[in-house]
Amino acid sequence: MTEAVVQALLDRLRKPLPTDSAGSVADEALAACRSLHGRARSSDALPLAQAVLECATREGDRERMFRSIKACGNLSSDTGDVVGAIEYFLQALRMAMADENRVEMAGCWNNLGVALGISGNFVMAMRCYQRAVALLEPMASRVFGRFSAWCNLADSCYQLGLIDEGIEHGERALREMSAEFLVQDPHGAVLLRRNLVRVHVAAGNLQEAARHMAEAMAIAEKSPTPRARIAAEITRASYELATGSSDVALTRLDQTLARAREAPATLRDTLACVVRAEESAGNAARALMRLQELSDHIYELAIERARGHLERAGLREEIAGDQQAEQDRVRLVAKLAPREQPEGWKTLQRLAVGAVMRIDDTGWHGKRVGALTKALALASGVPSLQALEMGLAAELHDIGMMSIPEAILAKRGPLNDAERGIVERHADAGAEMLRDDTDPLVFQAREIAKYHHAHWDGNGHPERVGGKFIPLGARICAIADAYDAMVCGVGRMPPKDMGTALAELRRQAGRQFDPGLVSCFNSLIMSETKDLGLDLDTGSGMEDFQALVAALREDRGFV
Repeated sequence: MTEAVVQALLDRLRKPLPTDSAGSVADEALAACRSLHGRARSSDALPLAQAVLECATREGDRERMFRSIKACGNLSSDTGDVVGAIEYFLQALRMAMADENRVEMAGCWNNLGVALGISGNFVMAMRCYQRAVALLEPMASRVFGRFSAWCNLADSCYQLGLIDEGIEHGERALREMSAEFLVQDPHGAVLLRRNLVRVHVAAGNLQEAARHMAEAMAIAEKSPTPRARIAAEITRASYELATGSSDVALTRLDQTLARAREAPATLRDTLACVVRAEESAGNAARALMRLQELSDHIYELAIERARGHLERAGLREEIAGDQQAEQDRVRLVAKLAPREQPEGWKTLQRLAVGAVMRIDDTGWHGKRVGALTKALALASGVPSLQALEMGLAAELHDIGMMSIPEAILAKRGPLNDAERGIVERHADAGAEMLRDDTDPLVFQAREIAKYHHAHWDGNGHPERVGGKFIPLGARICAIADAYDAMVCGVGRMPPKDMGTALAELRRQAGRQFDPGLVSCFNSLIMSETKDLGLDLDTGSGMEDFQALVAALREDRGFV
């Protein structure tokens, strides 16, 4: 479904519609939302669902109001907005309770549990699923809500280490599943098999795990949506880890993680599987990096935003931080080896300088971006050693420029679409050049190279990777890279003074760049230039900028 089709539906919903056609337009829009959700484009679908809700509210159409509220909740949850999702689901729950509709009430409790699971609170999620099961207990026939609840309970039990209970719940879900449910929700069927693989692996039942893994792959093959494919690949990787194929699992998960960044609701499970795979392969530092991302962008953010909202659902307990993640962090830190510069790092640095000289005669673009990255990382609260390594890794961000033909770089005038596509792919080329190394510093450089042109709004490269789901180092490097390019006139742009470049960053905050990091960078540059007595608005600012970068490159006693 194209953006033009989505925009056309939005335009129709936002205008007054004849009463006899309003319902059909709303139904068409909700069908589009389901299609976009299945293709991991929930951020595109959410405005559409919200427009349906507004339209149904204007028309006083209670049935479509309820359906659109549920859609808004599911899409908000999928895009990582746990608080928004909970608010929608509570609104839907109140409507279902007023109608005394037990099936819909159970569905709302299931959805609340999923949102809590995304935030990492599996104890609270289990209570929601148990309420759903209790509501549907009187019904003798198979019920989709009960199938979903048993399936979700199996996952929560696995996350909490309740393996025997997880197997029991998973088998109940399997007995509840029907051919109709498989057609209705193939992704849910893959998730059930994934959950069964996990709990059987944890119990040492590898033969059973292999059977469920094969079923998951077969279901995903028949329904090749991004969501089903990601779930199936995680399932396969979980089995590969259990059978000693860590290298294969790591390669598979590396590819899956790139896809999962486009589907936020799948990122938590993918990152968790990557942490386990890296640790089992002896890569404690890399596992710790992934665990930090899991904690920062999935658990802590969602938990903080959800605090205080659950009391409305009668869940009065205080939400705690993710204790398991902290235990994992302590264990991984204890396994870390002393940090040393990786073999071949000097060669990579020289290659990066050579690549940059094709767009910057000085060859210092990477070094300047590294210094700015380190400074912004420190200013934004990144621990000192991690900030230093982030700055070093950022020096290699444009190493993939070596892959761009000289004719394109030397071309006068605007690039055509094909040429722009080749230039954009320097990010992928850089990631490929840095792929074959397990060292955490090279690993971080690879992440930065791949994602430093991803945009906060999801319209950069790679497409649809946006917001907090862009790795932190890449988000920081993107700001440093753009600022240096503007001030120094790197590539095809004329140089700007430091103040003008800073204003341009502010204009792009929330679109191209992380708005919080832009605000932090703005404060950093204003403070540093004031301390150095530099004028942000003088000429091109090159001499002053070089003085600023030199100051930021100094060892300020944090190592």
